[in-house]
Amino acid sequence: MRFYYLFYCILLVGCTQQQPSLSSNNAVVVDTLIQKAPLKTPGSRQELNWSNLLALMESLHEIPSDQRAITLKNIKEEAIKLNIQPWPEDWDTKPIRARFNVFVTHVSIAADQRFGDAAFEQQSLAINKMKKSWNIFADQISGDAMLAPFDPAISQSIRKVE
Repeated sequence: MRFYYLFYCILLVGCTQQQPSLSSNNAVVVDTLIQKAPLKTPGSRQELNWSNLLALMESLHEIPSDQRAITLKNIKEEAIKLNIQPWPEDWDTKPIRARFNVFVTHVSIAADQRFGDAAFEQQSLAINKMKKSWNIFADQISGDAMLAPFDPAISQSIRKVE
């Protein structure tokens, strides 16, 4: 009888498999590095609709890190599409267009750059710079640009790894 009991216990232990963890440590690290601060919404005009672009950017901290590249590519495509559309006359000035081009540059860096060993951290920094440059652009459109303090972190370069 003891033999059957021992055999049953060994069989029970041998047949149960350990379930893999549903969360990855890397995803948690990246999600905590990406700023969850709300993005500023500039005034919308019929010619330019920012809602899709804003929705994509606000969802970045919720998307798993392995799928984030697709969303960044979509943000880049949406930003380029908005950049080539005709803008209202009061927004089609060099300072406003320059701020939007800085934002497009940060989107391109976040979407296209091949990151090195610390890819999750570098991508998170690039996404945070993209969000900061968007908020500066939104301030420029709404006329709050003079109230924004100088942020030296936005001008720091991101090291390109080939």
